[in-house]
Amino acid sequence: MIKRLSGFIGLAGILFCSASHGSGVIINGHPLNSTELAWVESQLGVRIGPGNYLVDQRSGCWLNASTGQTGCIGSAGTYTSRYGSGERNANGDWSHWSNMAGGGVVGTGDGCVSAFGWSNC
Repeated sequence: MIKRLSGFIGLAGILFCSASHGSGVIINGHPLNSTELAWVESQLGVRIGPGNYLVDQRSGCWLNASTGQTGCIGSAGTYTSRYGSGERNANGDWSHWSNMAGGGVVGTGDGCVSAFGWSNC
């Protein structure tokens, strides 16, 4: 995921010589043509809707100034640690398995958390 994030963020400063038609996607002031958009989408594994995106190069978080939608690129993916494992998807949903507790905790992008038969929603 870090490689994908680096490639996406680095795209803001790269100018391609391709003469393809515009894509309707602008990243940090750089309008992407269809070839550039296809490359970014293939690197991230997601479809990017039209809009004027502002991307923070440090965090990978973005704002679509056209729609007001926000998100963070680096927040999706899976992980494994000595404490357990889990995953997070692009809309903020997440799950974590705790080895010590012998159970899982899940959450949604809107703030709901559930664990061991308890939920705050």
